Amino acid sequence: MPTTLSGYRGEFTFSFNAYNKTDDPDKRAEYARKMATYITSAENHGYKREEVLRDRELPTEVEKYIGQPELDVGLEFTEEQIKNKIAEIVDSSNVLQIGNGTAAVYAYGYACCPDRLKVGYATGDVVQRIADQIFTSTPDKPVLHLEIKTNDCRALERAIHAVLELRGRKIKGGGDEWFKVTRDEVLEIYKFVTAPIPS
Repeated sequence: MPTTLSGYRGEFTFSFNAYNKTDDPDKRAEYARKMATYITSAENHGYKREEVLRDRELPTEVEKYIGQPELDVGLEFTEEQIKNKIAEIVDSSNVLQIGNGTAAVYAYGYACCPDRLKVGYATGDVVQRIADQIFTSTPDKPVLHLEIKTNDCRALERAIHAVLELRGRKIKGGGDEWFKVTRDEVLEIYKFVTAPIPS
């Protein structure tokens, strides 16, 4: 079985999402134990807990299982199976992929509110990054609209956010990176901020 960081993240993400989607106490305990298993095994293989969790808070129930020696059993699925499971969480069937680089700026939203997109960045797999953000409060399956490959994702994300804020497109009251915008407008801003300066 794989023992890579992406493997642990994928397994944890799948269990985290399943934990949050059920009210059944037995199922919640099962997924809490699985999350503890992946964190314990990851830590035993030299990875930090924060690297597996990313921006998520660990459910309190998971803490009681963390560190138990019988939990270091490796991963349940192969890397390919993990990738396929994560891909099922996000609809990326019509994503527009442009640019070059090792990281990305992305825009995703939901079919139920097509004029609102989250514009963020990922230093690794974009679909995995979006899957990390999905909780029970989401209205439906997230739809990835745009993936811009770049080597400076943070600067590009900040530039796009700044233009959108100046245009009054930031949505207040939601997360920090949600805007009333379309994929075409994000694309237009990207082209503008990356265009060569005329001499």
